Amino acid sequence: MKRVAIVIAALVIYLVLNTLNNAGVFKRITNHFNGTVVEIYENMPGPEDLDLDAESGLLFIASSDRWALQKGVASQDGIYVLQLDSGVVPKKLPTTYSGSFHPHGISYLKNDTAAWLFVVNHNNQGSFVEVFEFRNDSLIHLRSIKDELMCCPNDIVAVAPDKFYVTNDHGIHDGFFRTLEDYLLIPLSYLLYCEDHSFTKVYTGLKYANGVNISADGSVLYLTHTTGRELLTFNRNKETGKINLISTTELHTGVDNITVDIEGNLWIAGHPRLLAFVAHAADPDNKSASQVLKLSPVSPGEYQIEEIYMDDGNQLSGSSVALKYKDELFTGVVFESKLMRATIR
Repeated sequence: MKRVAIVIAALVIYLVLNTLNNAGVFKRITNHFNGTVVEIYENMPGPEDLDLDAESGLLFIASSDRWALQKGVASQDGIYVLQLDSGVVPKKLPTTYSGSFHPHGISYLKNDTAAWLFVVNHNNQGSFVEVFEFRNDSLIHLRSIKDELMCCPNDIVAVAPDKFYVTNDHGIHDGFFRTLEDYLLIPLSYLLYCEDHSFTKVYTGLKYANGVNISADGSVLYLTHTTGRELLTFNRNKETGKINLISTTELHTGVDNITVDIEGNLWIAGHPRLLAFVAHAADPDNKSASQVLKLSPVSPGEYQIEEIYMDDGNQLSGSSVALKYKDELFTGVVFESKLMRATIR
């Protein structure tokens, strides 16, 4: 019995230490930035995700006051837009959508005749994907999409006006077992593909599926899972939407959203210390370190990795997205009213 007790105690200690290590508790945070901060916009809460119309220089910003929502306080959430070449501050876009609107992940899609914005929306009725046409500096609501497989949508990438991928960051909707899913690193989350309102699981076994994006030609799909601390790279069949795994890349941080610049480099924001981020989510006085990684492809599924930005949370807390445009980098966060604009070397 004594040996059994020792084995059990050792196993518990291993599990605790492994969880703490994966959460970044022992990670050293050294502030640095390969760039210069130009401005930090503070007129919108929780700019968690960004997308870009590079042709017109318009930056779309998903804004939700998550601290207010946690307290049941009404918030003026929405989609903001920043004209990057004009030097003005972000402004909230008018919309024909009449429901409760709390944007999460977003994806901008454009062809020769029209432009659309796909938005993950969480409200009291559940979680939805809202599809808008972007026209005359307004968001014209076209449809709301909901499905029982999409219990916990996080990020989205549109590939056609009626097709998109969306990450489902948990396999369990809420309650105690959802907490166990997080802290025991149980791989229950997954990636969904939607075509004409029909959802299919295209990749499972993920630990908090989070960011998703595609290459410029649509042949490669990129996916992060936060507590898995990895980037997954897939070949993508553009006709069927099916994906095949090329590689997994360990990034040693709580990876969040992915953007792709015009040169094909990936920009990934992350949470180096996940337990600190959990504390930050509960209390604004608790700071959470921010990090931005640049991944430059050297061959299919292989990358040169460079840490561009690291901050202990005092300048920018809880980074969730980084997007490069020309010689500038824009970094958003989950909770604070901060969007950082910087020039980079």
